[in-house]
Amino acid sequence: MTPAKALEAVRGSDDGLYGVLLENGSMELGFYRPRVTDDQQPHTQDEIYIVQTGSGVFFRGNERIEFAPGDALFVAAGVEHRFADFSDDFAAWVIFYGPEGGEL
Repeated sequence: MTPAKALEAVRGSDDGLYGVLLENGSMELGFYRPRVTDDQQPHTQDEIYIVQTGSGVFFRGNERIEFAPGDALFVAAGVEHRFADFSDDFAAWVIFYGPEGGEL
């Protein structure tokens, strides 16, 4: 997958924020490009974000993590998280995987 194909998937998605690129078993590869705010809710699977472009702050539970291109961020299933104070060019690869409720 390329960033260009990922952005195309986002533009073609229902919400214009998240595009699904590949699904295999429990794994889903997507691309996330929020605008202004990140209003996502906790997910039922574990996930990994890999920052493609942009920078900002990532909140995971009570943690505050500054991020930049190339950074990888893990979120366990059910954990509150969101991106904040991110630059206009922020975009990230998203990998959901594993069983509902997360890995043990």
